[in-house]
Amino acid sequence: MKQMDAHEIISYISNSKKSTPVKVYVKGTDLDKIEATGSIQTFLNHSNGVIFGEWKEVKDLLDTYSNQITDHVVENDRRNSAIPLLDTKNINARIEPGAIIREQVEIGDGAVIMFGALINIGSVIGEGTMIDMNVCLGGRATVGKNCHIGAGAVLVELLNHLLHNLLLLKMVW
Repeated sequence: MKQMDAHEIISYISNSKKSTPVKVYVKGTDLDKIEATGSIQTFLNHSNGVIFGEWKEVKDLLDTYSNQITDHVVENDRRNSAIPLLDTKNINARIEPGAIIREQVEIGDGAVIMFGALINIGSVIGEGTMIDMNVCLGGRATVGKNCHIGAGAVLVELLNHLLHNLLLLKMVW
């Protein structure tokens, strides 16, 4: 994976489609007759099921079929999110529940990511490295092989920090 520079990351975030994905558990009657449109996915039988999709589309569906849906529960974990979470299913590393890892992150083989870690876009974690509890890796932070980043540490890329300070100086002058 090519590592993005700070300007590419800013452009990626600015131009990304913002997303509010939801999962809705529904109860009712004749739910298997509900016709989903757009990006909505349904897994419904006659009396209950689950609906996945973007909140705006799902809300419209719930309103349209309110006479058939007697109860529902909506789960969501983000609102207008610009960067999806990383799909970790095929990463050869140990990733504990509660670690939040954004897309465009590179994780080396045998790495360990503990719960509570926050790993932002563009970060690189070397093979065999442990990212401990509540560590925050800011955008483009890079950690080499076989390192241990202790609990609560915050690492950011120096360039981003310098660009931020330069922007503050320009605003002051």
